[in-house]
Amino acid sequence: MIIPIDDKFRIRGTDECWQVEQIRTRKGQSEWRPFKYYRSLGDAVREAGRREIRLHPAETLVEAFQAVDAVAARYSQMIDDALAAVEIRAQSMKIAS
Repeated sequence: MIIPIDDKFRIRGTDECWQVEQIRTRKGQSEWRPFKYYRSLGDAVREAGRREIRLHPAETLVEAFQAVDAVAARYSQMIDDALAAVEIRAQSMKIAS
């Protein structure tokens, strides 16, 4: 499973863990490279959001709160979209059977 966060980061599931990956360019080739490993998807998503907030270029407390609000809203929308997709699949499976 691969869950895109944005154009620079994603979460990828492997046989053994969840990885937070970053796109890297080396010798003209772009590739996804893991830099953090987690046992659960929840831990990986939480850390991806925390990292995004920690690295935000906010310079004031107001900007910091705005950054947290924006990141939280984006992650909430990703969750809502995923739940909607699951609901659509579940409904189509009911209709098909």
